[in-house]
Amino acid sequence: MPAENLPSDPAPQTQGSLPGFKFNLGHQETDRIIDELEQVCKQVRQSAGESWMTADAAANIICSNLGYEDQGELEDALKCQWGTFLESMPHLETKIQDDGSFAEGKLVFRMKPFQALLDRKMFIKTFKINNRQDLWRICHKAPSAVLEIPEMEFEIGADAKRKIDSIYNHLASAIYNLSMHLSTLGSQLSEDHRNKIGATIQELNVLLDVEKPFTVMLHDRTGLSDIQPEDGVETQYGGPAEEDP
Repeated sequence: MPAENLPSDPAPQTQGSLPGFKFNLGHQETDRIIDELEQVCKQVRQSAGESWMTADAAANIICSNLGYEDQGELEDALKCQWGTFLESMPHLETKIQDDGSFAEGKLVFRMKPFQALLDRKMFIKTFKINNRQDLWRICHKAPSAVLEIPEMEFEIGADAKRKIDSIYNHLASAIYNLSMHLSTLGSQLSEDHRNKIGATIQELNVLLDVEKPFTVMLHDRTGLSDIQPEDGVETQYGGPAEEDP
């Protein structure tokens, strides 16, 4: 990735970020772990419904699937405790099991039950970025959701998987993807197309410096996305939600 296209220095993580997010959500390895955890949760939901799973059992599966020696090595990759990581995921709920089962006293978790489709509505969530602290709000982008920056008529489209990351890292990933596109296919593109992509990359980099306020709009026809913390987020509801693909 050319130096001129690299994102600016990361915004400081302050009290404006979601409590518990001390780890780097945008790191490639963290993203791999989140994806694997998503698959584990889906398998549990498909086979056992809304049952709870112990944190230790999930760690063992992920270590086996991703090649970690043990939970300690997994935590080294995350740079935080496994339990802290699970408790920080906005789409999971956790508790200490107290049902007298084999898991008594252990941390357990499950995916938060989806609100029934008939009870959900499609929506647009709008949030004004006024300073660099705001970039560390957590954006839970559902598989079919679109993240829009109206000031520059730019969209991060649907990508068929759940994406949980800071707003900063959503934008930084877009910069990286555009830069890679320009690097690998640049010779096949017209000069005008290359210039337009380069200009978009530059505009996104400027946004990360928050030299002036800008807006992010989260469009979700399934009604499953979220921005946390919620203060300052405006939600405009539309018609009945569509089913998550």
